[in-house]
Amino acid sequence: MTSSRTMRWITAMAAIVLLVALALGVAIAAAWSSLPLDRATVIIDGETLVLPNLSGWQAALALLLAVLAVLVVAIVTVGAIAIAVATVLFGIAIVVLAVAVTLLLVASPVLLVGWLIWRLARSSSAGGARPELA
Repeated sequence: MTSSRTMRWITAMAAIVLLVALALGVAIAAAWSSLPLDRATVIIDGETLVLPNLSGWQAALALLLAVLAVLVVAIVTVGAIAIAVATVLFGIAIVVLAVAVTLLLVASPVLLVGWLIWRLARSSSAGGARPELA
């Protein structure tokens, strides 16, 4: 049962990542075709790439790299937020646990005396028999 639940989560996350990648690809392709790229250039290691001169596999590769870059940034951002939230929740749990332990330590003598009084009251009303101490 656990493995099927895990597989459902993995399938759902893979579907979400695929949908985000497709949406990013469509958005970047729309921006590529609608933005004025007449004088847009990219310089990588001293080599100048003029974006209007890209065609065919070069344009597809540039589009794929842009989609992957945005997708990696989105995944890293979501992961960082998830780690931060988990850390905060863990910290809150530790504080709550420390407060509960402190309250129990402070209240333990009162609880012990109350329990002893309750045992004495219960045993005296149950027929007058004295409680036996172990």
